[in-house]
Parts: sequence; C-alpha cells; structure tokens
Amino acid sequence: MTVKATTNFSGTVSMAKGEERELPAGPVLNDLLSCGYIVPVDKEEKSETKRGNKRKD
Repeated sequence: MTVKATTNFSGTVSMAKGEERELPAGPVLNDLLSCGYIVPVDKEEKSETKRGNKRKD
C-alpha cells in the first residue's frame, strides 16, 4: 500500500512528514495506520500530482 507520513517517526519503519512510500501489508502497516502516523495515498491523486495536472479549484 502506498502511504504518506503525517508526522516524523522512527522505529521499524522511519519516515519524514510528507514522505510517500510503499509499505507491505502486515502488523507494522496496521499499527502506523491506527496511530495516524500514515495515511493511504489515493492512486488517482498521486498520478495527477506527478503529471502536474492537479486541479486548483
């Protein structure tokens, strides 16, 4: 699952706020999601941002 860090954290997985990364399913992913340290990245949003076509309404 592609996720984005909501804050800086360090442990089994370390990420900086705003960093996006692919994490495998499992207990670490579940723990980070339940703590709110990471959020899933919408695949459509990610591809639009990469192309620079994100709408600014």
